[in-house]
Amino acid sequence: MFYKLAYTQQKTLVSFNGTPPSPMANQVSVIDPHYCTPDSVNLQINTEKSVTYDVNGERVFYIKDTLFTLQDPVLCDGKGNPIVTLHKKNMTLHGRWQVFKGKSSDPSELLFSVKRSSMIQREMIKLEVFLANNTSESDCDFRVIVCRDKSSCTVYAGESPQIVAEMENNGGFNVLVYPNVDYAFIVALLMIINGMTDYAELAKFATEVGKAYGVADLGN
Repeated sequence: MFYKLAYTQQKTLVSFNGTPPSPMANQVSVIDPHYCTPDSVNLQINTEKSVTYDVNGERVFYIKDTLFTLQDPVLCDGKGNPIVTLHKKNMTLHGRWQVFKGKSSDPSELLFSVKRSSMIQREMIKLEVFLANNTSESDCDFRVIVCRDKSSCTVYAGESPQIVAEMENNGGFNVLVYPNVDYAFIVALLMIINGMTDYAELAKFATEVGKAYGVADLGN
């Protein structure tokens, strides 16, 4: 079921705050330009089954079941073709994930990586996204602000105020992808967020230590 997103008389999706999404000036293709459209895209993610549906209830993406294997999760399209592989790096300070093209884990096929910011806040977590060619990682290409209970999140272009996607959790991830933005990329990001189980522990730690030192947030 889709929540809080409605079509206007012009059949244009409106954002969660009721205003038309502001399109990106240029196409934002991370995985494939095939997933960029001139219109907004509304998707619903069943977070228990890791399946993504369009507004017609058609399956457009799903995570291949790797429960009984040692393989990394693979995001497939509705026909079962592998799109990207999600790899969680072990024993990293910022909980880094790497996303590779298709079923690869070769560094040459790296598309982007995701890590927590060094700043932990009480009510939200900031994730930084770096494209593969951003080797210095001095500035992020995208940032994601996630409520610590995963009730909502917003994806921005770099450190700018430009929103590229929004999500609200209403028993599943209700997603609005802005025009000209790669919606497969957004789904891959949200699958990573869905798989992160340490938010509550991190937020609790930050809150307790913050209270002890009388500050609102702490760096790692």
